[in-house]
Amino acid sequence: MVTADILLFVRVAETLSFKEAAAQLGISRSQASKRIASLEEELGTKLIYRSPRSISLTSAGETLLEHYRRVYDMIEEARLAVESLRQRPAGRLRFSVPTCLGAVLLPRLQHEFRARYPDIVLDAHMSEACVDIVAGGYDVVIRVAQKLADSTLTAQRLATSPLVVAASPAYLAAHGVPLHPSELSKHSCLAVSTEKYATGTWRFRMSDGALNVPVHFAAVSDNNLSLVLAASAGLGFVYVPHAVVAGELRRGVLQQVLADYCRGIEWGVYALYPGRTPTSPAAAFIEFVREVLPTLDRIDRWQVLTRRPTAA
Repeated sequence: MVTADILLFVRVAETLSFKEAAAQLGISRSQASKRIASLEEELGTKLIYRSPRSISLTSAGETLLEHYRRVYDMIEEARLAVESLRQRPAGRLRFSVPTCLGAVLLPRLQHEFRARYPDIVLDAHMSEACVDIVAGGYDVVIRVAQKLADSTLTAQRLATSPLVVAASPAYLAAHGVPLHPSELSKHSCLAVSTEKYATGTWRFRMSDGALNVPVHFAAVSDNNLSLVLAASAGLGFVYVPHAVVAGELRRGVLQQVLADYCRGIEWGVYALYPGRTPTSPAAAFIEFVREVLPTLDRIDRWQVLTRRPTAA
């Protein structure tokens, strides 16, 4: 027995009319009659007495109605609960974000987002890795990528972010400011990598085409956050989307170089989720991230670490 048959029987039993019950459910009178007959055959007993002018419930029909009403009430309660979630997002939200965005977003999420959506429980994961959304049980994942791999996931592009080459003023003062990308081969560079390679290739754009520059990696890491910290400490250059270092550039902790050779090289900030539509908490999270992205350069992710304690 399916939910539709339960609902049909309850409507027929309450209205004592196949015509009225069918109209309420958007089906024909003959369909309603056939489905009730099929239900009677399945149960092996007559549920409704039929006459040319009226219908009435048998003893078995009255017993079934009593039990079906409880089932129907539970179905309605579940439906209303789901509608309530859609109107006011609630429940656990499991998400993953890249480290640099996470370090900026998490304080805002813990304060502003939770104040806006107090019934959502945040379950955060930070990583540059392409996590398995379905196997990991994630409701939504934020990725910063030049191009997304084809998949069955749904993707929303929240923003675009141009690539920038940047180093600390102290490093530039000590080692000089490169005027051409080829000069980076003589400098210390920092990159995200899962391999222990000492060299790599950074790609730039020239007026006559692309330029591939071999660079020496003074350090590699599995996350951008540690590389931004290393670059801020004067250890070398990073080549990352602007969103990753927006705050450091605005405050002068890092300084952009070779801007003309990075024009037109953009990455996207994407929200990915399983299914055609995100869950209600995930939809709220996606819109919040979309709001925050334009303000990244005004957020100091290191403020908590550098703030001095106030006197008692």
